[in-house]
Amino acid sequence: MSTPRWLRRRGWRQRSCPRCHAKIGRVHHERCPVARCLATALQRTGHDETCPCPEDTWSGRWPGAAECFEYGWTYGDGLPDFNRLMSTAAWDPVAHRWIRPVHQTSTDHGTTAEEAPR
Repeated sequence: MSTPRWLRRRGWRQRSCPRCHAKIGRVHHERCPVARCLATALQRTGHDETCPCPEDTWSGRWPGAAECFEYGWTYGDGLPDFNRLMSTAAWDPVAHRWIRPVHQTSTDHGTTAEEAPR
């Protein structure tokens, strides 16, 4: 079984942003469509200039990919399921990452959707 393209060195940890060419750890260029507002997780391009969010830096991964892999939200060939991430997870503006919601009942505190009893 071969390694999925997304997980290969170039796909998994790209040395620079595919749009603005910012290197890992460097701030995206002002109009880069990959850069995210760290307060809302929406594209930074065209967002409110008065937003107090810090500038987004390129991590080597597409925004949200790390969380998709962490939560096991991938398509069969190892591609991150960004649709599930955007529709299921919540953006944490303090941690600057997507978090998986926790479903709680009176008897089942702290159980995630994937671990819910059947």
